[in-house]
Amino acid sequence: MKRTDAIGLAAVVTAAAAAYLWRLDLNGWGNGYYAAAAQAGAQDWKAFFFGSLDSGNSITIDKLPASIWLTAISVRLFGLSSWSLLVPHALLGAGTVALTYATVRRHFRHSSAMIASVVVLLTPAAAVMFRYNNPDALLVFLLTLATYLMVRASDDGRWRWVVGAGAVIGVGFLAKSAQALLLLPALAGVYLYAGPGPLKRRLAQLVAGMAAVVAMAMWWILIAQATPPDERPYAGGSFTNSFVEVLLRQNGLGRILGEAGGGTPGQSAAPPGPLRLIQYSSFGSQGAWLLPAAILLLLATLVYLRHQQRLDPRRATLLFAGGWLLCYAAVFSFMGGVIHPYYLIALAPPIAIIVGGTWEILRPAQRWLPYRIVLSLAVLASGIIAFGYLTKSSALGPAFAMAVVAFCVISCELVVFRIRHRIARRSAACFIAATCGLGPLLLSASAIASPHTGVSPAASMIGSPAILDSPDPSLWPPGNSQRIRGSALGHPAEEEVVDFLHNAANPETRWAAASPGALNAAEYQLNLELPVMPVAGFNGGTPYPTISQFSEYIESGQIRYYVVRHDSQDIEPEAEFADDVTDWVRANFVPEQIGAMDVFDLRQRLPKS
Repeated sequence: MKRTDAIGLAAVVTAAAAAYLWRLDLNGWGNGYYAAAAQAGAQDWKAFFFGSLDSGNSITIDKLPASIWLTAISVRLFGLSSWSLLVPHALLGAGTVALTYATVRRHFRHSSAMIASVVVLLTPAAAVMFRYNNPDALLVFLLTLATYLMVRASDDGRWRWVVGAGAVIGVGFLAKSAQALLLLPALAGVYLYAGPGPLKRRLAQLVAGMAAVVAMAMWWILIAQATPPDERPYAGGSFTNSFVEVLLRQNGLGRILGEAGGGTPGQSAAPPGPLRLIQYSSFGSQGAWLLPAAILLLLATLVYLRHQQRLDPRRATLLFAGGWLLCYAAVFSFMGGVIHPYYLIALAPPIAIIVGGTWEILRPAQRWLPYRIVLSLAVLASGIIAFGYLTKSSALGPAFAMAVVAFCVISCELVVFRIRHRIARRSAACFIAATCGLGPLLLSASAIASPHTGVSPAASMIGSPAILDSPDPSLWPPGNSQRIRGSALGHPAEEEVVDFLHNAANPETRWAAASPGALNAAEYQLNLELPVMPVAGFNGGTPYPTISQFSEYIESGQIRYYVVRHDSQDIEPEAEFADDVTDWVRANFVPEQIGAMDVFDLRQRLPKS
């Protein structure tokens, strides 16, 4: 690597690390659901292996546990804090930026690789999720690594790159299940076409790579499913205590087809359709700023390279990125199940690779008017999208939107008319960068400077409308207080209740307390640093524990207190199992109101009537 290349790479990776690490404690526990599981995994090895929500091993998270393993190791080494929970994900973000650079730099100039790195860095969803403890940071890092390995495989055809990419996808499966597998058709299809060597050899390599996927993806499932139910925690997100059901229904076809529970309140405002990722500003602003431009530039580049040989490495790199983009954009556009705006982080690396690579290839083609028109259309599309997103972003948004319009008009004129003076060319590049980058920069900077909590964080301009998914009711949008209910989002832990449980709970019992819904329980568990049973799992709709099981835990002295809001608000229809347990506790035990909570001492039964 040239010295200038090394300096540029070091600069952009340092910038990424600084952005993702800056004041991480703003986000507190981040997603309390995963924070509680990491805390439990740091305290108990069984909880670590299964991804339990508490060290009493009552129930697991509704995902596979690879991301929890990473965070739990950090918590075990450095203690429980915002930093120990979130730093691993920030480092994955810096690693993703570096891998994007390395992928482009294999066959393109340093400047193209730098452009790609900056595109990832400026993606708002990346600015949020690489500072958060959801599994998406690990997933995107692994997807980028797998793509890099397949680019290497397309260079020399070595088995180790293909098998390594398969193993990486398998690990990604353990992080976020079926979402990792969406990359397989793109990687396999492009390598089958553009890989070196005879077709039979390429097919054999892909079979070996698929075997690596299966081996890395299934070893944990086989062990977890083979463990007797009474020796492991309940499989969170299932109705039959089955990890296979979690994969197929909660995180597989059920999520795509709309049969899985949960999701973002208000996601119906962005219904499935071909324009879903662009049309709705609350959705597309997270990562679709350059999506139309990337598609236009990719198509134009493929036309330009149409006479190149099959093994052309630059085209292969762009095809890998284009296949990645197509697979994920299509699924995100049309899936009818649970979807969050931050999912668009998965589009950041392929868009970045396409933008960086096509810019270099199409620069010589600008002497032909059709290619200049395509480039100006790409800039125009980015300007229109930025105008729409910024106009709706905040009180200052319209002013920034008008600035983008001005930059866009100047850019298009300079590109189409192709003024050959050096100053004009450099000005055109600057105006294009401003058109395409100002909006993402503003949202990313705002995301880094703002706190995020809850199950669906999103980047938004400072001063924008209230946060949709947060455990703090004061941040909920007006008119949603009845629809967005307690246990899905988790109410903040009442200090008086925490103090009471600190003094009254026996640390030797299996659970210090129980509470309906995983995020309610997580808030108390994280503050107590003692296990709290999340009754009925994440959304109150998992049938564990049953009333008879809960009664047995009480009789055997494994649990002492039950904590529930005094107004008894839980999630609407999905909370039936949590509501059943809560109703049974209210009917049988004496409550003590502490602040806004009812605390039931499960040794004090109501007198029989």
